[in-house]
Amino acid sequence: MSSVPARAHSGASARTQELLSLSAELDSLSADIRSVASGRDFLDAVPAEHRASAANLIHYLALRRHDLRALQPRLSALGLSSLGRAEPHVLASLDAVRVALRALNSYEGRQTVEPSVTTNQQELLAAHAQALLGPAPAGRQVRIMVTVPTEAGADYSLVHELVRRGMDCMRINCAHDNPDVWARMIEHLRRASATLGRPCRVAMDLGGPKLRTGPLAPGAAVLKIRPQRDIYGRVTAPARVWLAGPRGQPAPSPADATLPLPAAWLGRLRAGDTLKFTDARAERRVLKVIEVHPDGVWTELAKTSYVIPGTSLRRVSARGKATAAAVGDFPGREKPIVVHTGDMLVIDRSSVSRRMASRRGRKSPMLR
Repeated sequence: MSSVPARAHSGASARTQELLSLSAELDSLSADIRSVASGRDFLDAVPAEHRASAANLIHYLALRRHDLRALQPRLSALGLSSLGRAEPHVLASLDAVRVALRALNSYEGRQTVEPSVTTNQQELLAAHAQALLGPAPAGRQVRIMVTVPTEAGADYSLVHELVRRGMDCMRINCAHDNPDVWARMIEHLRRASATLGRPCRVAMDLGGPKLRTGPLAPGAAVLKIRPQRDIYGRVTAPARVWLAGPRGQPAPSPADATLPLPAAWLGRLRAGDTLKFTDARAERRVLKVIEVHPDGVWTELAKTSYVIPGTSLRRVSARGKATAAAVGDFPGREKPIVVHTGDMLVIDRSSVSRRMASRRGRKSPMLR
């Protein structure tokens, strides 16, 4: 590709001068990269299917020998690639920018409309960043924005430590908590800033509109309890089932399911006991008692089961004595909304759940 000399015409505009200057700089860059690559005889030893990639790697390393930071904003100001992502094909990217510069230069003489934006965009961006995030701290150009948790409204020391460690802007996610909590967060921030002598901005991220369904009818109360399986469906670990008393004490560690049962009956269980039952699908299943706690009992289940309130667990002790107890009530699952093609979903501000007739005459729940 031939070069275009960066000649300075006495009547040339500043834009034309910039185009010519950039063309000359890119021509020089291209010549340097090509000269470095041309002397690499070892490319002949590279397998043919990898030779183009190897040559491009040499071009990339040659390109990275040059500091492009001063060149890149000038190219970006013209709407051209800054060569910051040229690694897939260095020479093609470089030559594409050179061609675009020549096209701009040839068109410049016929340009009759001045650009509508004359403000230095980098300066404008910096000014906006400073207005929003405050001045850049000494020693770094970036600001640190931290989204604070709910605890920031109750724990002053948390906010104080964040400011001490360099937080420049505290982001409050208004999709969570409430105005009282937000006010305490800001109060803690102002106190910490005054104490440490470090300014810190507040950015409040307002939650947008959200579509929610109306109240959903409760579905059947059924627990599907299944052991862990591998990709082939083979059981790798039994399900851990927590049997809780009527007070509903939570399991001391993660459980796959929790079943409420009478406290007196639980008090008679011992490690090693077997609890037999028939699940909702009429399948016979067995729970093995592993560990007894003051607030409940740990059991293990080796096969997938569907348990409903009233399911009878029959204890078989080591001595062969049998006693039974029924699983207590637990909440049913929310009934899903099934939407079909052609249904009409009505969006409304009302919190009252209504049902609207679809185009096919079926009933569909309204979204609000």
